[in-house]
Amino acid sequence: MSEHTPGADEGRDIERARIVAYLAFHEHSARAKATAAQSDESRIYQTTIANAMQAMREAIEGGFHWKADL
Repeated sequence: MSEHTPGADEGRDIERARIVAYLAFHEHSARAKATAAQSDESRIYQTTIANAMQAMREAIEGGFHWKADL
């Protein structure tokens, strides 16, 4: 198991922020596509993508870990 070092912690925080920004960008893009959609199917699909991006972004921002309760 690796030790936590200040440099590693900083790198992890930078990477987390980069991923959060990526997800926020694609969430916003999908919501814009949903608004512009011509069909219900397209609107639903884009909204589903946006909601997934939002959920992942919120989980990563909060430091979610799937094994936290184990």
